[in-house]
Amino acid sequence: MSCSSLKHRFEEERQKGLSFKRAMEIYQEARGSVAAHETELEELRRAGAEASRVDHLREHLNDGKALLREIEGLRVH
Repeated sequence: MSCSSLKHRFEEERQKGLSFKRAMEIYQEARGSVAAHETELEELRRAGAEASRVDHLREHLNDGKALLREIEGLRVH
């Protein structure tokens, strides 16, 4: 799943009430997605892909990294 989709799902579930377990599941999915996007981004750069494709992928990657930071910053009460 793309980083942007994961971020959207996280926000929806957070509004409804997010369990620690579910936050960790989304975190793990986001880590995998970020890693995959980083690999894909490097491959696109090497192949000389269009700037628009690189920029689009970079947006998804930024969303994923932001989601990871947000989940890392959660506090359990």
